Amino acid sequence: MKRKAQESVMMSREKKRVRLENISQDVLTVRDLCGLIQFSTLRPTHNIVKPSWFSVSGDDGVSRVNVMILDGLTQTHFYRYFTHFKHLSNKYTARWSLAPSSGDLMSDLLNSDVTQSVEHLKISARLMLNPVIRRFGLKASGLNAFLLNERDMIKHNFPVKGGRDCEGFVCTQSDGPVTDSSPLFGLDCEMCCTCAGLELTRVALVDCTGQCVLNELVKPHNPIIDYHTRFSGITSLMLNPVKTRLTDVQCQILKLLPPDGVLVGHSLENDLRALHLIHHHVIDTSLLYRKEFGQRFKLKHLAEVILKREIQSEDRMGHDPCEDALAALHLAQYFISKGPREVVQDHMEDLWEMEFCGDSDSNTPHSSSPLPFGHALYTSGKSALYLSTTADDTDSLTNQHVCRRQHCTTNREVVCVFRRVVQSYTLSVLQFSHSENLQQTPAQRQQHLQQMSVCLREMCVLYVGPWPSDTTVKQIHKLFRCCGRVRTVRFLHNTHGIHAEVVFDHLEGAQLAVNHLTDHHISDCHIKARRPVHEWCLDLDERVSERQRDILTHHMIYVCNLSSKHHHHDDLLHTFKQFGPIQHIIRPAKHAGKRHCRHAFISFERSESAHAAVGVALQMGNRKLSVCHALTPPHMTSWTHAQAVVTETSPETAGQREGCDPHQMERHIQKLDGKVGKVFGALEKNCMSIVILPGVRSASVDYLGLCFIHIKRDDTI
Repeated sequence: MKRKAQESVMMSREKKRVRLENISQDVLTVRDLCGLIQFSTLRPTHNIVKPSWFSVSGDDGVSRVNVMILDGLTQTHFYRYFTHFKHLSNKYTARWSLAPSSGDLMSDLLNSDVTQSVEHLKISARLMLNPVIRRFGLKASGLNAFLLNERDMIKHNFPVKGGRDCEGFVCTQSDGPVTDSSPLFGLDCEMCCTCAGLELTRVALVDCTGQCVLNELVKPHNPIIDYHTRFSGITSLMLNPVKTRLTDVQCQILKLLPPDGVLVGHSLENDLRALHLIHHHVIDTSLLYRKEFGQRFKLKHLAEVILKREIQSEDRMGHDPCEDALAALHLAQYFISKGPREVVQDHMEDLWEMEFCGDSDSNTPHSSSPLPFGHALYTSGKSALYLSTTADDTDSLTNQHVCRRQHCTTNREVVCVFRRVVQSYTLSVLQFSHSENLQQTPAQRQQHLQQMSVCLREMCVLYVGPWPSDTTVKQIHKLFRCCGRVRTVRFLHNTHGIHAEVVFDHLEGAQLAVNHLTDHHISDCHIKARRPVHEWCLDLDERVSERQRDILTHHMIYVCNLSSKHHHHDDLLHTFKQFGPIQHIIRPAKHAGKRHCRHAFISFERSESAHAAVGVALQMGNRKLSVCHALTPPHMTSWTHAQAVVTETSPETAGQREGCDPHQMERHIQKLDGKVGKVFGALEKNCMSIVILPGVRSASVDYLGLCFIHIKRDDTI
C-alpha cells in the first residue's frame, strides 16, 4: 500500500515536470530574426523584448552575433542533401522554418527599426511590455474583467463540468450573473498525502469583510502517508478526533456561496481539486499578478510587497489557511479597485524589478521615435561587418561608418577575411554565393527545386495493392490510419489489378506501413506496400536512416493508433515513462487535422530511451500502438506540408534526372557546409551563430527557407 502511494506521488511530480506541447510551430519571418539579433546585440543598453519564439538555453551570456547567409538555398535543399550538411546538421541544436524574403536580407536587418535606448523611452512604451498589461490592457475595470473564462480555466487545470478527472465532483449553484457588487470569498486549503494521492485536511473560507466563515479540519478517507506538517501544520494528533469528511465541507460551502459569489485564491485550481468542487466564478491572484513565461509569484511575496504583510512565518509551524485566504482576498480587492495600470505603475520596481519613471498622467501609450538598427549599434559603440561575394550596388545598407562592408571575389575569401577580424565586431554578416560553381539558368534552378520537392514528397508515398474489386477509398483510409494520418488516396488504373497511391502526412506513417502492412491479406488478395521506383527514390532506405540520425529527432519517437479517449498526457506518460525520463509529449494542434488526432511525438531526455521504446509491443486500452523512431523534425508540422506544392509529374518527367548534375550539386553543398564549419570554428565562446537558408520566392510557388541557431559554448572547433 505504501509503495503504491509513493508511486502515485512520483507520478504526480513527473506529470508536472513533463510538458505537453502542440505541434503548431509558426514559420519565422525575417522580421522575427531581426528582433532576435537586436535583442542579442542591444540588450545591455536598449529595452529590447526577448522574442517569444526563441527558447535556446544560455542566451543571457551572448557576447557577439554571427550571421551566415547561404544565398539561394532552401529547406528543400537541406533535407534533400541532408548527408552533405554535416556541420549544419550536427553543430546547430535549434532549427526553424523560415518564410522566404523578397528583399535584401542585409538591408532588412540594418534598416529595421528598434526602440530607442532606455533613457529616451516613454513610460507608456515600457508599461505595455508588462505581462499584466499585455493580458488585461490599460483600461480594464470591474469585477468581470478579471474572472477566468472557461478556456483559461481548462488551460490552467481548473476542474470544469465534464472535464478530465472531474467525475464525482460537486458543482456549486454559481448560475447568477456577476456584477461589480457581487461578493468575493477567499479560499485556501491544506492537503496531506494519502495512498490515493493528495487529499484535503483543512479548508478555510473568508467573506468579503474578512471574517472567517469556515475553518474546518477534514479527515481523509484513505490512510495518510505524509501529513506535510511543515506546510500544513496538520499532525496526526489534530486529526485523530476529527469526524468531518469531505462531503460535509462541500455542503457547508454550497450553503455559504450565493449564486453570484466569486471564489478567490492563489493557485486556486489546487484547492478546488482538493475539495472536488466545480465553481464557475473564480479569480486567481497568481494569474492577476502575472510574471513572464507563465511563471507565478508566491503568495508570501505578493503579500509582503503589495499588502506590506508577513504571512507564512517561518517561526510558526505550517500555514494558517485563514491568513492565506484573507491575503488572497485582499490582493484581489486591491487589484480590482486600483486597476492593472495603477498596480503596475506602483509596483514596477519592487515587484517586476523594472525602474518606473515618467508621466503617469498619460492615458495613451507613446512609442519612441524609430531608430534604424545599424545606427543603434553605432551609437551604442558597437560595430558591424558585412562580407559578401556580390557587388554592393545599393545605398540602402547605411553608411560605411555604421557597417564595414567588403566585397570578396569568392566564398573562400569571405572565410579568410572573417577569420582575421572575427573578434573585432559585435555583429558580423557573411553572405555566401550559391551559384559560384554552378552554371544554372533561372529556369534550371526552378526545375531543380521542383524536382527536389517531388523527391521529398515521394518519401511519404506508397503504392499498395492489389485490392479486391469492391474496395473503397474509405476502406483504405481505415486500414492505414493505424500508421498515421493519410493525406490522399488515389486509385491507379493503368495496372493489372486494383492498386492505389497512398500519401501520408508524415514520413513515419509511410515507414510504419511498409514495415507492418506488407503481406496483409484482404479477402483473397495479398496486399503489398511498395516504395516508388524512380531514379532518385532508389536510396529511400538510406534517406530514412539519415533522418533517424538527425540531432533534432534521435531522442524522439512517433506513436500512432491512439484513440481519442486515450490520447491524453497522463496515459502517454504512464505508458512510456518505463523507458526513461520524458522531456515533452508533443501532439498535433487542433487545426492540423481532423477531429481526433491519433498520433503524438514523445521526446525523451536520452536517445537510448527512444531506441528502447521502438519495437516493444505496447497497448493503450484495447488498441495496439504503432511506434517508430521520429523522422519529422519538430519545426515541421508535416513532412508534406513543409515542401512546396508542385503539380504531378508526367511519366516522361519522372524518368528525367534532376535539373543539374547531382554530383556537382553535392560537391557544392559540401563546400558551403565546410565553410560554415570553418566560420563556426573561428567563433569565440558565447557567440551566437545564426545560419540562414533564405528560401526562394517565385511567381508560381514559394519554397521555405531554414534558420539554424546555436550559442557556442567552447572555443575549440
